[in-house]
Amino acid sequence: MDVLEMSRRRHGELVVVSLAGEMDVDNVSQVRKCLDEAVATAEPRLVVDLSALTFIDTTGLGVLVRMLASLRDRNGTMALVAPDGQVLRRLRRTNLAPLFPIYDTLSQALA
Repeated sequence: MDVLEMSRRRHGELVVVSLAGEMDVDNVSQVRKCLDEAVATAEPRLVVDLSALTFIDTTGLGVLVRMLASLRDRNGTMALVAPDGQVLRRLRRTNLAPLFPIYDTLSQALA
């Protein structure tokens, strides 16, 4: 099992959270806490970089959807970086992809 690594940094008005490894029921509470701390501002703008994520289960998808709803309630935004792979296929299969702006690279999301 891959260990989940998380990092957070600012890029102008955007906050970028990068996730690497596997996001599942065992670590989803850590991810939720990291995302909550990243957007503890008024009208937050968040980019979640999933390009190094090798696996995401339904609990992980649920965290992303709930975070998107929370940000929209506060006039915030959220975009995902999910190049073609398992994570993007899972987003498409569950019909969640249309909810998010999804970019192939972090530089595209930051442009």
